This record gives sequence, C-alpha cells and structure tokens, in this order.
Amino acid sequence: MTESETFWLGDKILENLKRKLVLEEDDFVARKVALKWRDPFKIIVAIILSQNTIEKNTLKAYMKLEKNVGISPNAISSTSSEKIKNLIRIAGLQESKARAIKELARIIVEKFNGKPEKLLKMGEEEIRELLNSIPGIGRKTIDVFLANFGYPVLPIDVHIRRVSLRLGLAKSKSYEKMQRELHKVFRPEKRLNAHMYLIKLGRTYCKALKPNCKHCPLNSICPKIIE
Repeated sequence: MTESETFWLGDKILENLKRKLVLEEDDFVARKVALKWRDPFKIIVAIILSQNTIEKNTLKAYMKLEKNVGISPNAISSTSSEKIKNLIRIAGLQESKARAIKELARIIVEKFNGKPEKLLKMGEEEIRELLNSIPGIGRKTIDVFLANFGYPVLPIDVHIRRVSLRLGLAKSKSYEKMQRELHKVFRPEKRLNAHMYLIKLGRTYCKALKPNCKHCPLNSICPKIIE
C-alpha cells in the first residue's frame, strides 16, 4: 500500500468508530486532566495512576490525592510516601506508583524549581530520557504524555494491541514495531484520537473474551483475525 492508501484506511476506521462510539469525559482521566489544566505534572500523575487499572479507579485515586495533598511537585515532595500510598490505594500498585510520583516531583523541584511547564521546553528526546529515568515510567506512559501535548505519537496499550492484531493493522507484537506500523495507518494529527477510539473499541466490542463482532462498527472491514 502507498502512504495515501494506508492513511485512507485509518481515516475510514476513525470515521466508522466515531459514528457508533462516543468518548465520554471520564473515559480517559489523563485526557480530562490535560484539557482542564494543561499541567504537565498533573497529567503524568494521572497517567501513572491509570497503569493496570480501570479509569473509574484512576479518577477516584486522582481526586483523593488532589483533595488531600494537592497534585503539584512541591505538595507531593513534602508529603510522606505512606500517605500517598494510602490515598492512591484504590488504583492498585500503590507502592510503585507512589515511588514514581515522588521521584517525578523531586526531579521537577530540583531541576525546574518546581515549575513543571519547563519540562515542555525540552526537546522530545530529552523529555523521554528524563522521564524514562524514573522507575515506573515507561514508554507507553511517556507516549501518552507526549500525545496529550500534540506530539504525533500513537501510544499502545493492551486493547490497541489486541484490536490492531485482529484488524490486521499490525503484525508485530513488539511495542516499537507495532507503533511504527500504526503510524503508517493513522495520520500524525489523528493519532491521539486513534489511540482513544481504538481503546474504546477494545473495551466495548473487541474484548479479549467473547468479542461482539456482529455489532462492531468495524465488522465490514475487519478480517476477524481472532487470536
């Protein structure tokens, strides 16, 4: 396929998904935070809390932390790890998540004088290197962060991986290779939308067990490659 042909496929997929799926405000807590505050620190914290849990629990953990401590580098730095762990417990993995949030706060306080917006003045590779140095923050978390600030990257989670393989959009199961394949399907300016709609598809129709192929908005173009 030529580049224009693959982008046509991506456009068609998004067009079909938008007809049947509605992205609700609470479907993606990190996006909700990004649209409301545009604060890099708050957004990364929301993404960390969302790891390996459902959005409902992510939102509860985020709101408890915001209400009882305040989600800012200085507030987090002056709060004990134990208190943070207790506040975010509902999101699971509280030990590693609290550790990552505390370390992120420490770095921003020490490196940027507590001003997280300075993070965005760095180049993409510098941002990746800094965030990747923090245990508990990996490639997907970094990609979600960058995507929310307009970088043309399509983050991949378990739903996108499953949907992409079933649709035949990607053949590789490795994160980097699959991402390169999906970048050939979706236009740069549509990759964040593709990320959210493909996840919503995986949550509602293209589930791991008993996918609802009959009513799926992509059933007319899906080769139904079921693992």
